[in-house]
Amino acid sequence: MKNSSPALLMMLALAAPLTSLAQQLKPNELPTNLRGTTTIAAPPQDFDPLTASDEDLAYHGFPPRPDEAASPKPFASWAKAMNASKTRIVPKLEQTTISHALSQSNANVAPPAAGSNGSLSSYFLAGYLNPSGPTTYGTNAFYYVLSDLYVPAASQGPGVCTGAWVDGFSWIGIDGYATADLLQAGIEYDAYCKGLASGAAYALWYQWYPGYEVLVTNLPIAPGDPYFIELWHTSATQAYAYFVNENTNQAAEVGFTAPAGTALTGRSAEWIVESRTVTDVFWNAYAATLSGAAFDPSSATTDSIYIPGVAGPTLLGSSTFVAH
Repeated sequence: MKNSSPALLMMLALAAPLTSLAQQLKPNELPTNLRGTTTIAAPPQDFDPLTASDEDLAYHGFPPRPDEAASPKPFASWAKAMNASKTRIVPKLEQTTISHALSQSNANVAPPAAGSNGSLSSYFLAGYLNPSGPTTYGTNAFYYVLSDLYVPAASQGPGVCTGAWVDGFSWIGIDGYATADLLQAGIEYDAYCKGLASGAAYALWYQWYPGYEVLVTNLPIAPGDPYFIELWHTSATQAYAYFVNENTNQAAEVGFTAPAGTALTGRSAEWIVESRTVTDVFWNAYAATLSGAAFDPSSATTDSIYIPGVAGPTLLGSSTFVAH
């Protein structure tokens, strides 16, 4: 037998993980440019997500469907977003070193009392959190969280020019409160000002803390765009995010795994604005557990979150709020 060259052995070693991943993928599941992350190919042109079974929805990369009878408003939001998913793109992903957490330590702190005003964090957070999930992963874990939201205009604030970038984020999440992990997906809006130079940057993103934010760079996003975002999991270590731009009728689905040594609990669900300068609106904000229990920002067990001394979120309806 001839000896293999070191270069050939190296090529085979590098190819092995890719071959293994390809063998594990569903026929319509595609690897992305970021290792270990996948997406689902566009469904057949005649596929109708509104009439499809739950199994077919999952196979074709659509997010979980709210119960139409029990939760008509989130179902209507979901149905509108699925109808707007005319073009499924293969997401281009960019790893960052940005990290988001509900507390600076993100450690196991006690749940807040109803209406608490900032016990979660010293960051500039405003929104709502429901800590009704279990302390261990199981059937009562939060299964998915979703919301409609507009892309706000990035701003450093009236008359403010910091000489640098000022970042802002609006996101939905599962866990992060009384857990060591935090599963998130949302919108980033960054404003720049230095002297006479100014600018803004916008992106979609997801993160599984203690991992870092990953940007979705090729789905169109601009101030005023209405977006639907849903985040869910199929195990304690496998999660998915679904983004729909309802202006451009384009959608992207991303499948990703938990960082090494991290597992979901499903303890809490949240809808958050993380910004010093921007106000954003969430509507049809909704979450459900694996057992089918449903929650929104007006639920009796949902807590408002804000920093003492600054404006907090304002409910405009059972599932709609403004976060300042």
